[in-house]
Amino acid sequence: MRRKKFDKLDSAITSHQIEEIKPDSSKAKVNREISKETMDTILASRNTRLLNVMAETYEPYNIASALSKVEPENLLFFFKSVNPDNSADIFAELDQDLKEEVVKAFTSKELFDIVDELEIDDLVDFVDELPSNLVSKVLKAADKEGREQINYLLKFEEESAGRLMNPEFLYVEESLTIKQVIDKIKKEGEEKETVWKIFVVDKTRQLVGTINLDRLFMYDEKELISEVMDTDYVYVTTNTPTEDVVKVFKKYDISILPVTNSQKRVLGLITYDDVIDLVQEQNTDDILHTAYTLSDTTPYLKRSIFNLVKSYSVWLIILLVLDTFIAMVLSNFDTPLQTIPLLIAFLSPLMASNSNAADQSATIIIRELALGNITPKEYLRLSYKEFKTAAYTGLMLATFSFAWILFELTTGIVRADVADINIISSFYNGNSTIFYISLAGLNGLAAFISIIIAKILGVSIPIIAKKIKLDPAVMSQPVISTILDIVSIIIYFVLANLIMKGL
Repeated sequence: MRRKKFDKLDSAITSHQIEEIKPDSSKAKVNREISKETMDTILASRNTRLLNVMAETYEPYNIASALSKVEPENLLFFFKSVNPDNSADIFAELDQDLKEEVVKAFTSKELFDIVDELEIDDLVDFVDELPSNLVSKVLKAADKEGREQINYLLKFEEESAGRLMNPEFLYVEESLTIKQVIDKIKKEGEEKETVWKIFVVDKTRQLVGTINLDRLFMYDEKELISEVMDTDYVYVTTNTPTEDVVKVFKKYDISILPVTNSQKRVLGLITYDDVIDLVQEQNTDDILHTAYTLSDTTPYLKRSIFNLVKSYSVWLIILLVLDTFIAMVLSNFDTPLQTIPLLIAFLSPLMASNSNAADQSATIIIRELALGNITPKEYLRLSYKEFKTAAYTGLMLATFSFAWILFELTTGIVRADVADINIISSFYNGNSTIFYISLAGLNGLAAFISIIIAKILGVSIPIIAKKIKLDPAVMSQPVISTILDIVSIIIYFVLANLIMKGL
């Protein structure tokens, strides 16, 4: 029956229908997509009662998703009309640019009503991305306690557990009985981030154990919490990098993680939903980095042309500068290219193969570093293993390269130039077969040596980047590509001078 009433939101709104739609606080919120047309119709009706019913009854994410498609004035009308108790959760789900529009348009009083209802970790994330002029406006709108909490969390490093944690958590003293713990949960639990996992502390607020809410009801109420708590628990400190926080959640398959200071005093907690958001941001960054674009989590259709141009052009200019070094090296070998033009025909495939080989190794190493399966300390072991792998791989590629290039030359798929024919006549007594075997052998040997170097670089560059605290995914690809191209050209022409006659 309740579902049918909400289906009426997708049709024309009448006063009779408005009377029928009643929120039922005893049931879970409706998790159903709201169309843009429905939201536009409701906002156009300017019926604040219906908006409040919707805000109270529908999942905040679904409402925020619908609001992201409406006109700015309708967005502002929604937040001016809806009770802050419900609108705060919806505000937290909005994209950053829409949040900024609301902040700009609202008075300090209106802003306070929303800010006061936000979870502190959501508020810090929001403030952290605001322009400085809007930060001061939000801080002024927050109450004294809220300002202190925001300033406190912002003091921690940007990508640390301290910045990610929520200081609104429930803790109990180890001297309490289970009944006293349950009473405390009933009294204080509603204002906390979660009460599913309770942190047990000693007199100095040092973490000594944890216990899940459901386990409390398995014991006699008179028992001390210290007798039933888990003493084998996982925690992180405020300085722990967020990358390591994600690893802890994955490794131990947990949903709540306590955060302590260096003295093991509990300061906050991190929940799985915070980590999901973090992983999504990290994955987005990695994808953009591999495509040589600047990081930006703003949805594509909401990004300005200038923003996209900036994102694309910066890396393209950097790569263009790096490619200049390749041109400089290549210009020093113009004589061999003029003497035997066929050399240039096989240089490009060699460079491409080397680049692919390095990418294979670099991708594996970057992933293993991200998962915590390897560390920079294992560099020598990794290099030795990759060297052996590269030797076998290079031998296979060199053999195939020799056979394939010889096939291309003898069948006429790749034809000799006039200059090549002159070399064959002058230095190979007109025997093109020996010339072709020499050229194929040159490419096979160059492939073998270059593959080994490519694989070693694929291991070394990400490890070096990690060691100097740079993102391996950002640094590795352009650096490896440039170094390999230069190395491939030098190896190729040095071997050409040693093997090919007439140079």
